[in-house]
Amino acid sequence: MNKLVAFAASLLLCNAVGAAPAPAPVRLAYNYCTLSYTFAYYGDKEWTAEIDRIARKGYNVATVMDGTYKVWELTLRDLGCAEKDIFAFIPDECARVWWLMGNLEGEGGPLDQATVDEDARRGRFICDRMRERGIEPLVEGFFGMVPTWLAERDPSLHTVPQGKWGGGRAYNRPAVLDPTSDAFARIAAIWYKNVEKVYGFKPKYLAGDLFHEGGKTGDLDVTASVRAVQAAQQAAFPGATWVVQAWQSNPTDAVRAGLDPRFTLIERLVDDMGKGSEGYWIEGFGELPWIWCEVLNFGGNHGLYGNLKTFARMGRAAKGPAAKTFRGYGSLSEGYCTNPVCYDLFEDMMMRPLGTELSDDELAAWLDAWVERRYGSSDARLKAAWKILAETAYACPDRQEGAVDNLICAYPGWNVTRARTWAPKTGLYYDAAKLENALALMEEAAAGATLTEAFKYDLYDLQRQVKANRLRALMQRIKDDPAARSEFIAIGESMCDPNAYVPEDFRLSHWEDLARRRAGERGVKAWRRMITTWVNDSVGRTPLADYANREYPELIRDYYLPRWKKFFKEGK
Repeated sequence: MNKLVAFAASLLLCNAVGAAPAPAPVRLAYNYCTLSYTFAYYGDKEWTAEIDRIARKGYNVATVMDGTYKVWELTLRDLGCAEKDIFAFIPDECARVWWLMGNLEGEGGPLDQATVDEDARRGRFICDRMRERGIEPLVEGFFGMVPTWLAERDPSLHTVPQGKWGGGRAYNRPAVLDPTSDAFARIAAIWYKNVEKVYGFKPKYLAGDLFHEGGKTGDLDVTASVRAVQAAQQAAFPGATWVVQAWQSNPTDAVRAGLDPRFTLIERLVDDMGKGSEGYWIEGFGELPWIWCEVLNFGGNHGLYGNLKTFARMGRAAKGPAAKTFRGYGSLSEGYCTNPVCYDLFEDMMMRPLGTELSDDELAAWLDAWVERRYGSSDARLKAAWKILAETAYACPDRQEGAVDNLICAYPGWNVTRARTWAPKTGLYYDAAKLENALALMEEAAAGATLTEAFKYDLYDLQRQVKANRLRALMQRIKDDPAARSEFIAIGESMCDPNAYVPEDFRLSHWEDLARRRAGERGVKAWRRMITTWVNDSVGRTPLADYANREYPELIRDYYLPRWKKFFKEGK
């Protein structure tokens, strides 16, 4: 009797107190692009540290693309394809993710068998480690992409050519096999058999987008095709969720009509970090579940950028018209290792109870506490510097695609306004003089102090940004003023001072060492291609050139500055 009374009392207590408010159920890490722009050459050591980091932060789903070389090799071999054709289709690590999105094939290849086998081992290692830490891997599904040569050689296959990608001429895209055909069902079954063979488990999340970035639908019934893709997924892995990107025009109405809400999750890529995005955040997809995903970074570019208030109020995604289908958040920046304050705030908010927002006063208090944690100091000058940063670089007011470019990275011209084709054209959205004031405060606080690595990182980044802003201001005069041209070069040279402290993430040598350890000089060449020309030299300059520009001192010294010096010397 006493036990029954105690049990009843415990139930009443639970009902009175209630369970602790839970964060959003889905917390996803990584864009496809992140896995090439940042993680292309991570080894076991780096992946172990990264997986431990995202586990501590609270992520419970993460995209994995290591291992896909082997899945494709086994699948094409099962289809009877020749070895030389199989390896001609597989690209290098820096081009991998755009291959998997159906944008290109074979760039940087062919790889050797040992590389493919080691990639498979690492893919399983990553997945095993993630699952041990409570993170479900999101792996590549089959959505109909097939090599162009397979489509050309087998006329019985009903395929749709996808044309070119990358500024209209850079790459031939793989074809898309009609998902409603018998051949698709057969190949999909082979694919999923090999997914399980390579990774060693039945995945709960599958990635892959039909008609990505301008893909052609041809004569396909799009809605029926989507249903067929999802049916093949369910046949292989019952209950698996298809994670679909909402990017550009995707998913179209026809795609959405074919998706089963029970087995779908839409990534709403919020490329707008400005204050005017309130309505943009709460757009839903009918009955289809969705997650709110930051895309703070494009191409891994350097540049202070963001809007802290955007992250402070991202909880409103769980409210409003689309609240019923809201499932969580995703960190989908194309590149990492920049703007840590934004990601720290995002991850903090991600783990708060659904719907949580910070007022302006609460955000200011959060930032002060963040400064103390990050630097181990309560110095008022540091807090004042970050108050300025929060009101300038981290208060982007409008919609734009990433940071404002450093013009040292731009292909030279008298009137250039950006380095990347798709970068903001309008210039700085804040008063550059205020950033100079923030730097003065940081440097004053640094004098005579013992600096943490985080302090040194942020100080370097702020100094880098101030120099980039000074270069931009000079652009108005360089055509007609030789002194301005000399000052432009002098500032550029100061950005690659061999005696200056440079954090690891900002050193080209660090990233090249990772590439060399994993892929030798082939890897170094691929990394350099990705952050400069983007495409093979034989293609010529395309709109992709300098998309992934980085302000590595070595790159400024050996690549960007020589371009500008040559331009100034020739006067054109």
